Amino acid sequence: MKKWIIILLIMALSGCGVKEDELPELIEVKFRTNPEEIKINEEVQLVATVVQGKEQVDDASKVQFELWKEGTSEDQHLKLSTKHQKDGIYIVKYTFEEPGKYYIISHTTARGLHVMPKNEFIVK
Repeated sequence: MKKWIIILLIMALSGCGVKEDELPELIEVKFRTNPEEIKINEEVQLVATVVQGKEQVDDASKVQFELWKEGTSEDQHLKLSTKHQKDGIYIVKYTFEEPGKYYIISHTTARGLHVMPKNEFIVK
């Protein structure tokens, strides 16, 4: 029994033979708005471009924006589901009703990886 525990421990510590060059590249999410300058009561596109290395990710299982205005409580955060367009681009349309500083987290799950980059922007 001890022998098997030692063997399993050695395999776990050695990464079970997985070499560093076999690890998948990380998923990267680039966030932007369209238009870049956001004004209240005007529809804007919230855009996430998802890539893995140089490859555009068109098969993300989830790209969801968590959006909130500075100073609001967590229960006031909005969850906005995006729609895939093409070329790794995921979009949702939104109209801001109040000016101020906003934060957005792009919750992205793709190819067995999950990333949550946070961005901030100003609504005028």
